Amino acid sequence: MYKKVFIDQCGYLPGAEKKLTIRCEQPMKFEVLRSDGAGVYGGVADVRIDNKAAGEIDYVGDFSAVTAPGLYYVRTEDNCESEVFAVGEDVYDDVFRKAMDFFYLQRCGMDLPKEACGLFAHPACHTGIGRTLDGSDTRDVTGGWHDAGDYGRYVGPGAMAVAQLLYAYSRNEKWAAAYACPDKHAESVFPAYLEECKYELDWMMKMQRADGALYHKASCAHFCSFIMPEDEKEDMIISPVSVTATGDFAAVCAMAVPFYEKYDPAYAAKLAECSKRAYAAMKSMELPGGFVNPPEITTGEYGDPQDLDERYWAAAELYKTFGDEEYRADFEALAAESLYHGYGWVEMGSYGNLAYLSTDRPVDEALKSRIKASMISLADKILALYEADGYGTALGSKVYPWGSNLDVANNGLHLYDAWKLTGDEKYLRAAGAQIHYLLGRNPMGISYVSDCGTDSIKHPHHRPSGFLGKAMPGMVSGGPCSWLADAVAKGLLSKDVPPAKCFCDMTGSYSTNEVTIYWNSAFLQLLASITE
Repeated sequence: MYKKVFIDQCGYLPGAEKKLTIRCEQPMKFEVLRSDGAGVYGGVADVRIDNKAAGEIDYVGDFSAVTAPGLYYVRTEDNCESEVFAVGEDVYDDVFRKAMDFFYLQRCGMDLPKEACGLFAHPACHTGIGRTLDGSDTRDVTGGWHDAGDYGRYVGPGAMAVAQLLYAYSRNEKWAAAYACPDKHAESVFPAYLEECKYELDWMMKMQRADGALYHKASCAHFCSFIMPEDEKEDMIISPVSVTATGDFAAVCAMAVPFYEKYDPAYAAKLAECSKRAYAAMKSMELPGGFVNPPEITTGEYGDPQDLDERYWAAAELYKTFGDEEYRADFEALAAESLYHGYGWVEMGSYGNLAYLSTDRPVDEALKSRIKASMISLADKILALYEADGYGTALGSKVYPWGSNLDVANNGLHLYDAWKLTGDEKYLRAAGAQIHYLLGRNPMGISYVSDCGTDSIKHPHHRPSGFLGKAMPGMVSGGPCSWLADAVAKGLLSKDVPPAKCFCDMTGSYSTNEVTIYWNSAFLQLLASITE
């Protein structure tokens, strides 16, 4: 179906900025109507954007004046209509729950009961003992979350996901407190939300060697076909240690300590001990070039040749939690050389910046000011891209990378950071626009979160979903990838397709439509932030 009017299909908070995009050649009048057909607002989409990223001309309109809770749709003067959307304080409650439930449904190594998981229930998977390639170590590595559309488990992305979920927890306490585990019979001393994060933390602890270093990942040698997880029976291989995995683990364990301390001091103490041992190991590790897959392994590499940002995050996070001068000195020495930014598994500097800025311990005030200025400068660059895009995203016009929706969410986080530092509402409005893009106001006119919105992704590159023929709810798709990096994308899309439209809602298109735990966590952190 040809679409012309683009909005957030899930809806808008009453007081939020509400913009729409109309694909047209000239200014276009539009009307907002209630679901019963009664008109409530009339406007004109009159801000022209020559949208090179999407290869089209767009006109942008504003209907922020519509604040009354209810269901609405937009009709243009030439009788094109949008999907029905909601306005209300609770428009994202269901989205948050589904996106959070995804982590439970991705659990490895335990029975997922039918009463909790429905179609996606399955018996315990990957329960065998893991071994290193050289046979020097064998260990129990059960647990954790399947990382993506495959069944591998990776420490760096897992640490990133937990960190973002903890930020989401702290920024929207209403949602965090209300969240319930899909398994209603599960019991824990921790709130269900923190119990979910603990499931990944516990697995990462199993990946720590006696000397404190972290094995990089646990996976089979190769990706399996589209089977259920319990049917992947090949040997579980533990990949070599890496600086990035060790630093990320040290950081996220330190970050988690205060969240768990009031519920179980013994568990918090265990996190602290693991964090400090990992940090000490990280400082003694020199592995130039970063992690590289051994020749025998072809599963996700997560090979990051730059480990200074992981060291940066770890030093800041351990200083904030534990207060040792060693950690402060390490962070400030790294910051004197370069300030780092980023919320992805490749570039993780922003976690370090937030830790240093938010600690109650003594800091270098001049460095603190320099970090703040750098964060605002980054947000200003993102803001300029946002203002020039017909759909309010900030990816530019030339290249949409693999996992572009991660960049969309993380750009929103950088904008949110600038709002917190300055109080300037323009950053918050732009941050909110990134959520609207992900939920339907984009050139594809699709909600990139499965089972959220009228027209959401239905055929993700995700093995359980592909095997069962139905998309697991609450998964964030990677989104357009102008690299055309898989056979499906190459076969369906020509090199002339604009970057923002290089997307295939097809199971085989892993470069545009795979899912990952850390795309979900980035989305959740941003969603919790803008609704703080």
